[in-house]
Amino acid sequence: MTSSELLYNSRPDRNTAQKRWRLLARALTRSPDPLDDESHGENEEISVRRFTSFDLLHPVHLENEPECTWWLYTGCLLDGELHEVLVRRISKCFTANELIGFNNTGNVCVWPSEECLAYYLLKNPEICRRRRVLELGGGMSCLAGVLAAKYCEPSSVTLTDGNVRSVENVRCIVERNGMSELVRCAVVQWARAAKALRQSSGRNGSQDFNEADSYDVILCADCLFFDETRLDLVDTIYGWLADDGVALVMAPRRGATFRKFTEAAVQRGFIARQTERYDPEVWSRHLSLLDENRDYCPDLHFPVLLELTKQKKIPPG
Repeated sequence: MTSSELLYNSRPDRNTAQKRWRLLARALTRSPDPLDDESHGENEEISVRRFTSFDLLHPVHLENEPECTWWLYTGCLLDGELHEVLVRRISKCFTANELIGFNNTGNVCVWPSEECLAYYLLKNPEICRRRRVLELGGGMSCLAGVLAAKYCEPSSVTLTDGNVRSVENVRCIVERNGMSELVRCAVVQWARAAKALRQSSGRNGSQDFNEADSYDVILCADCLFFDETRLDLVDTIYGWLADDGVALVMAPRRGATFRKFTEAAVQRGFIARQTERYDPEVWSRHLSLLDENRDYCPDLHFPVLLELTKQKKIPPG
């Protein structure tokens, strides 16, 4: 079964989800820039996107197309080298049907976790060099995977999201940046992927899928929202990660969600390592924001890096 065939329908808690997605839709209707703040007031307990960026990558508006805008994202590392990539943002307001029923938050904005993961890869290109890279749940831009494809010299890159429209948008980004020969895009939804992988390998058995369906590096930014998809995401990462590979999961703690995902990953058989100070520039900006930005809440906004590797199996005897 190929990645593009791994589809399923997931329906989170409708009351909370509907309010959250409609707030995002209204925010997009009010502002041409999806990075602008969400509404405050009576919806404050639901809408928490008042902090938007660590300013590691700087977007500049280039041009408008029907229902979308093109932006140039630029990152400048300490050595002064510029890293640039063209990103297509969907600018029309999403309908409730488009936003409810699956975690589509990545379709309406680039979240700080994706920004930090992209910056981390640019600072550490050896992670992806000559390796097969997969991004899961990359949203409308798959920004980390796109920048890794352009600057980190991977052998191949596969960019995925669970939403068809998001994947279509990523294909446009890949084509515009001239990377179609290196990068493929696919719709991957974790429940269907995890089910297929469990059936092919067994919960504790050896992997039994084609080498083309294993990856040396798996990227996942801010995908730990919903409890009901936690085990599916863990099993999808486990099933597709090569034995000598590493999965980089970057997300805020958000109460217990990060901890519960880590515990599930360890129970599945991963070796897990959490790091908060994974980059001096990100850490410095985090400390500055604590002093200067009242809307900045580390539990909601500061991405922690979780590195997952598989435990080595010891042959019997």
